Amino acid sequence: MDPPRRSTGLLLAAILLAAGVAVPALAATAFKVLQMNLCNSGVAGCYQNGLAVGEAVTVIRDRQPDVVSVNEVCLSDLPGLTAAVGAGAQYRFAFVRDRSTGSDYQCTAGRGAYGSGIIVKEGITSGGTGVYSAQDGGNEMRAWACALSAVRGFTACTTHLSTTATTALAQCRELLPATVLSFDPTGSPTTGHVAVGDLNLRYRPGSPTNAQNCVPAGWFRKGDGDVQHVTARTLTFVSTQTYAMSRTDHPAFVVNYTF
Repeated sequence: MDPPRRSTGLLLAAILLAAGVAVPALAATAFKVLQMNLCNSGVAGCYQNGLAVGEAVTVIRDRQPDVVSVNEVCLSDLPGLTAAVGAGAQYRFAFVRDRSTGSDYQCTAGRGAYGSGIIVKEGITSGGTGVYSAQDGGNEMRAWACALSAVRGFTACTTHLSTTATTALAQCRELLPATVLSFDPTGSPTTGHVAVGDLNLRYRPGSPTNAQNCVPAGWFRKGDGDVQHVTARTLTFVSTQTYAMSRTDHPAFVVNYTF
């Protein structure tokens, strides 16, 4: 729901209430987030010659999400995935860095930079990307990307964290909440925020690397039972679903909210 129209509606409701007129509640707007890890770098054993991208396009068209997060993809995959989300959709890309060269890490077969993408159906006003200060000893320097929506003003971020759990937890705490909130120009406590991705952390109460340990106060997390999570603020949770994918080693994970 567009914030200016909501403000107008709230003012009108206040006037009518003062006059003793019954006012129906403002309708909530459905808001769907889709997370997928497509294993499409060409390096990992789960790679299936790019077929995961076509499968992801089908999932997007079937589920019709408002926000899509995709991990382990190539920059060249993003136009097709974004077109599947909708005609007005836009994306930002999290460029993983190559420690040995200092440049963008590359997918195989000349398919461009490797990383994660965040796609917003209603378009993007602004956004950014960055590499975490906390990194493990591997060659891939993990990154994040955030986008500010063009209509409802929410912030959506994607990431794929280190396979070393202690480093992943440090990266998660770097992303949440400071990095995500830095893209909200209003500073409003009622603006929606979501951080989505393969965190390489699991929900394990009592573990020092429990995924819940990087969830800030005022936020809440929903997971797929494994390493994919969506952490949100000021959205109302409705339900989750997982959908099996045959061309990658992770299911598609959907979280439904109202906004």
